[in-house]
Amino acid sequence: MRALLLLALIGCGTDELPPLTNAKSLECLKAGDLPFRLETTGFVHGENATLAKNDPRVKDESSDTMGNPGGVVASVYLADAATPTAMPISYRGAKARTSLTGGLFAMPLPGENVSLWTYDGTAWQTIGRTQTGDDGYYELPATGFVAANGTPIYSMLEADGSCSEHYDYLLPAGTKVVVADIDGTLTLSDNEEFMQIGDETYVPVMMGAADKLTQTWAMKGYTVIYLTARPSVFRNETRNWLRDLMFSAGPLVTAPTVEDAAIYKTLWLKRMIDNFGWQVVAAYGNADTDIIAYNNAGIPKAQTFIVGPLAGNSGTVAIPNMDYTDHIATYVTAQPNQ
Repeated sequence: MRALLLLALIGCGTDELPPLTNAKSLECLKAGDLPFRLETTGFVHGENATLAKNDPRVKDESSDTMGNPGGVVASVYLADAATPTAMPISYRGAKARTSLTGGLFAMPLPGENVSLWTYDGTAWQTIGRTQTGDDGYYELPATGFVAANGTPIYSMLEADGSCSEHYDYLLPAGTKVVVADIDGTLTLSDNEEFMQIGDETYVPVMMGAADKLTQTWAMKGYTVIYLTARPSVFRNETRNWLRDLMFSAGPLVTAPTVEDAAIYKTLWLKRMIDNFGWQVVAAYGNADTDIIAYNNAGIPKAQTFIVGPLAGNSGTVAIPNMDYTDHIATYVTAQPNQ
């Protein structure tokens, strides 16, 4: 409706456009006025407007990028066979929709205008503009722009003013980080994801004090990296859940397709350790694939924390009672600040 209103008002002169807000951040899934003017409004293609109306569940994707300042970087979309390299950050994502119950499906919005925006602490600035391809994906390569760690870069679908968020996390070699799986580790069980897949209104129940676990690490200066084998088609719901339940900000690594979890997680852990030079000081999981991946990456068993039925398996440290409260009090708070 906002897009239609804007089109009507444009014909009456720019003085009658809705006023710009003073917002310094956006709530991407909520309609409303913006703090900047988009170059266009309304869908380029009528069939996309129909799709967005009939299948309103947002399936947008936006890449996160990790690496070293001025050094090697890797987008979460980096091909499995590729090695992180020193190159300008490329912002890749998708614009798509699906039915309210179709969480693992995405119908692309091809040929639509997309622009990237960020607030630099003083003013809003645009980073670039492009269109989605036939598969709904867009890419803005080699923009030369790097956001401060944890600062959102909003990917705006100009058709309706909706958005999703890119993030950059560039940390020097030697940085100490924490890695956490999501399903059955931060959520109460793997079933929570399946409930959300079939019902976009469902809010997955989190493991006891899981939010405080990440918050406590973050307050001590550690970046928490969310390493999940969830497919990237589920990035939007995953990112929103982490943010809405107040988990600490951090990179979200998802799989481009459904892959072997142990292999995929090992690949990314070795990129963090071998290519970026980061030190993983704590790794949290619940599944045998987590135990295997953490072991493959050389993470000591004393720093591998497992919750759920496999807690303590294979020499790992058990998180008892499906709750992190005692672990936070006895272990995390005793760790040095960064």
